[in-house]
Parts: sequence; C-alpha cells; structure tokens
Amino acid sequence: MTRIRLALILSGIAISALVFHAQAPAPQAAYKFTEIVPGVYSAIGAGSMNVGSNSAVIVNKDDVMIVDSHISPESGRAMLQELKAITDKPVRFLINTHFHYDHTSGNQAFPPGVDIIGHEFTRRKLTGDILEKGMFADLLKGLPAQLDGMKARAAAEPDATAKARLDQQMRVQTAFASSLKDLTVTPPTVTLVDHMTLFRGDREIRLLYLGRGHTGGDVVVYLPKEKVLCSGDLLVHDVANLIDGYVNEWPDTLEKLKPIDFVDVIPGHGDPFKGKERVEWFQAYLRDLWKQGSALHEQKVSAADAAKRIDMTAHKAHYPAITARGVNLAWVSRMFEVMEGRAD
Repeated sequence: MTRIRLALILSGIAISALVFHAQAPAPQAAYKFTEIVPGVYSAIGAGSMNVGSNSAVIVNKDDVMIVDSHISPESGRAMLQELKAITDKPVRFLINTHFHYDHTSGNQAFPPGVDIIGHEFTRRKLTGDILEKGMFADLLKGLPAQLDGMKARAAAEPDATAKARLDQQMRVQTAFASSLKDLTVTPPTVTLVDHMTLFRGDREIRLLYLGRGHTGGDVVVYLPKEKVLCSGDLLVHDVANLIDGYVNEWPDTLEKLKPIDFVDVIPGHGDPFKGKERVEWFQAYLRDLWKQGSALHEQKVSAADAAKRIDMTAHKAHYPAITARGVNLAWVSRMFEVMEGRAD
C-alpha cells in the first residue's frame, strides 16, 4: 500500500521535469568518509548525489553499524557500495536516530539480516501517514515545481560557471526525484523506549533516548570508550530544523547530554565537532525562541505575523546565518501547535 500511494503521488511529476538532457559526468563518490577515532567515521555527502543527512559508520570487530540511512533508496545503496572502501565487514545494524525522511528513506536498501533499530515513536511515525501529511508529503508535492524552476534557471543562466553549477544541481535533484519512485517506507524492526546497549567485540554502543526535542523519538548513539556521540538532529552543527520539534522541552533534553563523557560529535547535519559548547548555544537559542513565541501567542498574534516579528539576532555570533529579524513560519506554526496541545 505504501509503495502504491507513493507511485500515485509521484505520477504528478511531469516526465519533462524528471529527464535532464545534458550529458552526465563520470560517476563520482556520493560520500566523503572521515575517520573521527579508530574505526568510527563520519559520512557526509560529497555533492554528486542528494544524500540529505550525514551518517556515522562504526566498524566493529566482526561487523558494521550505520547510523541513519539517508534520503532515498539510491543514497542508501550508495552507502553500502562505497562503504567497501573502508571495510569489507558486513553491515549488521542500522540505527534510525529519528523518523525524518532524510535519515530513513534509505532503510529499504539494507538487506535482510540487518536489524533496523529506532525509538518506538519512530516506528509509529514510519508506519503511519507520512506520505499524506508532514515534511515528506510536502516535499513530494513541491518537487514538480522545484524541478521545473531549476530547469528554467539553468536554461536562462548566461554565465558559464554558474550554468554548470545549476546543471549539476539539476542532475542531482532529478536523480533524487527518480529514486523516490521505488521507495517503500521501511520502519525499524527493533525498537527501544529509553535505552539499549550493544556489545560488539570490545566495543560498547549505547543507544539513548533522553526526551523529546527534534522529534518525539530522538535517539543518540554513544560510544563511551571512544567518547564519541552520534547526535542525529537533536544537536547539529548549526540550528536544527524545528518543524516537528518540542521547543519547550528540547533544552531540558539537551541538558541530559552534559553529564555524558563525550569529546567528538558526529551530527545529523553539518561538520563533526568537538566539545559541548554547542549544547549551551542551542539551549539559549531555543529558550529565547520559545519565550518570544509564547509572548506573541498570548497576544493572539498569528503565526505568520509572529514569524516576521521574532528577533533571534542576539544569537548571530554563534549562528552567522542569522542576519535579520524573522524566523521560519513552519517553526512558529509548530510552536503554536505545541502551545495549544495539537502537536504529535
């Protein structure tokens, strides 16, 4: 049923938008693997494919654990293929840090025998109606216009360098849209409530649910011996997407990271980093956003107006992308849903 519904949605994407006639360059690697500590790697998209999110690769004595499967079946398959450059050991576990499509749509690429582990909330969401409403449904609805717009901009661009860049972006996004046609939403096969510990050879791997934050079921992966934290989107390099977040609870959930003895962080988006200073930066951002949003909500200001009026420029030293007053409307709409008891 899931694949049938997706096929019907994608049938609305014009064939002309999915076919790009420029000659494609020779295949390039989809991922850049960086060893953070011995046997533990970050995997970040190299630009030749839309992979959506980062992942972590944990090479154990006899097997491999992957943290997050990326944005499409194609990107999941690319991970499994390119992984062979760093290890010939079999993948035994796949962790879904949360349910968002850019972290889970590669799940189906992983073969039988691989346990897909996630929070019970993540399984509930991935067996629910994500093709009908939410981030993924909105993405699918917007793909035709996005592809047509990219194609028009590439055709009209007079500068050769800029045109080549647009052409590459078009190839990547066209391949991504095409890859979704064979997507089967694949939920975790093993779930946890608050924690799980795996022992693989001499490596201890802790899966921890610390509370609601980016979603209702964020799981972080912690390696105590190596002092590495794979944080998913609970804590990223910059400001995380808040569209399914619990902005009021998120700072308290982040507080539970502070006693954990980690040095290196492999986030769901952005470059790996060291230390805990970003925990406090993001806590301050979230608390300020909730305070301003709550005041405007109490004044019966609409979400659209509140999004224009909220001023987060006090945080631009830590988040340079903030240049002016205003925040994402979808984030404010979500906060208002939480305030009114309408959020899942």
